[in-house]
Amino acid sequence: MRIVLFLSLMLSMLLSTELDNQINSTLNNAPYQLAQTPKEQSRIRALYAMNHNQALWIGHAHNLNALQEALQKVKFNYKYKDFYQSQIEQYTYLLHNEMNLNKNVEELAKLDILLTRAYLALTDFIVLSDIDWDMVQNKLANLKEEKDITANWEMVRKTPPSVAKLFSALKEEKLIEFLNSLIPLPELHNKLIEALEFYQSIGKLPRIKYAKDLKLGDRYPYISDVKKRLIRTGDMLNQNNTNELFDPELEQALYSYKERFKLPQNKMIDKITVYYMNKPTHLQVQSIVTNLDKLRVFPNKFPKEYIRVNLADFSTDYMKNGESILHMSTVVGRDSRPTPIFSSYMTYLVLNPTWNIPENLVRRDLSVALAEEPSYLIDHNIHVFKGWKSKKDITETFTPEMLLPYQDESKGHIPYRFVQYPGDDNALGRIKFMFPNKYSVYLHDTDNKSLFQRRYLVYSSGCMRLERPFELLEVLKSRLRPRDIALIDKYRETLETKHINFTKKLPVQTTYFTVFKDNDLTFFRKDIYGYDKFIEESKKDDYSNQIVEETLLY
Repeated sequence: MRIVLFLSLMLSMLLSTELDNQINSTLNNAPYQLAQTPKEQSRIRALYAMNHNQALWIGHAHNLNALQEALQKVKFNYKYKDFYQSQIEQYTYLLHNEMNLNKNVEELAKLDILLTRAYLALTDFIVLSDIDWDMVQNKLANLKEEKDITANWEMVRKTPPSVAKLFSALKEEKLIEFLNSLIPLPELHNKLIEALEFYQSIGKLPRIKYAKDLKLGDRYPYISDVKKRLIRTGDMLNQNNTNELFDPELEQALYSYKERFKLPQNKMIDKITVYYMNKPTHLQVQSIVTNLDKLRVFPNKFPKEYIRVNLADFSTDYMKNGESILHMSTVVGRDSRPTPIFSSYMTYLVLNPTWNIPENLVRRDLSVALAEEPSYLIDHNIHVFKGWKSKKDITETFTPEMLLPYQDESKGHIPYRFVQYPGDDNALGRIKFMFPNKYSVYLHDTDNKSLFQRRYLVYSSGCMRLERPFELLEVLKSRLRPRDIALIDKYRETLETKHINFTKKLPVQTTYFTVFKDNDLTFFRKDIYGYDKFIEESKKDDYSNQIVEETLLY
């Protein structure tokens, strides 16, 4: 690419009429030299048309240098894709040998067009990545037929930058600034880029040979290998401590490592710990890349103040100006009933909520529970009503057999409404936070706090159960009227249901990030729903790596 810059500088001192004529001829008469598809050919023609069909790169050293820098920068090209660079190098090599620019206008025109193709390919990659998101959505949809799993992900589908914006960046010589503006969720993106470069720098690591479980105070030869590994991964700061003693420094480093991979915090080196340490580094690299891809189907920016639920991390954060002011563990949908990925607005909360059991859960869960335990309704404070509008309680006359005709969805809707009344055994706990959505999911308390002690918090049917919901209520008081705040303690002492509307709605975003950075360390989470695997299987065909015959052979 340095030779290209040299050629550009040389040509900027020469008349370019012949080059412009050649470019104009190619644009009008040789579409095979422009791109693979008519759509891309049209974009290239439109971009040149804005420059009066004159060269965009040859003779424009500043832009050419910026493109060269961007193509080789991991921030923009995190998959190190070729983007026609190998073909560009071949042309520059041929031209450098000839060095008669006036006699090589045809090659120069082809080179300029190749550089334009590289520009378009790079900008498209920054915005969209190289993933076929339609294929990912088809894989999600197929889960319904294959496994009876309803998987919903409301992807933010973006389009490549307009030709006008592409040209404006060149005209104003602000190409790098323009590319930076295309990066989605730049703070998260840049942290993942840091993680990517760090893990790529680690390279292949020697395997650690497990011998036996070890604890604080133990001395054993393979402890030295564990320490070296933790130093390399950034968990152990003292690089001189590589002895064979399980000391407090190692204990602290192990805590950090296990926290990053969500391993049991048992203060031991055990088989599970060594197993994770021996996983090839390229697996972590791939996970980071997949999460960079994932950013392309979320909004380019999150709101200044919002609630973010990371399903893969089983956590909820109240975010304000890019910082978490409240973080708590969250139970999410099990793998057979995944919590949807979407955005909405929280508009009200309910103290001492009732739970209208969804029809699908009546079929899947309640009917089974009733068959095994006929007194289940009474034992769990569940009341039955005829239809969704009737207020007549038929709990005393209802029998489990009345559900049998409706086990098959094709028989129509279940003509009964099942409502669990407020109480300590209510599945929603004592409070729920509502953000109306078509999936009927929300954030709520739970009657089963013991679940938060488990490693993988995948136990709900789609809703999100909060570890400390009343701490969230405290943060949300800024959105409640003073008179409503004054009533909260009163209703907490009773079982009476109370709806409280917000004075200002609050954005809510569910996400699925299996890799993220915090305090300069990279955290990895299990692909609980298999979505990362779908993304990795849905890569588009890459034409830019081919030696394109339509440019080199004509």
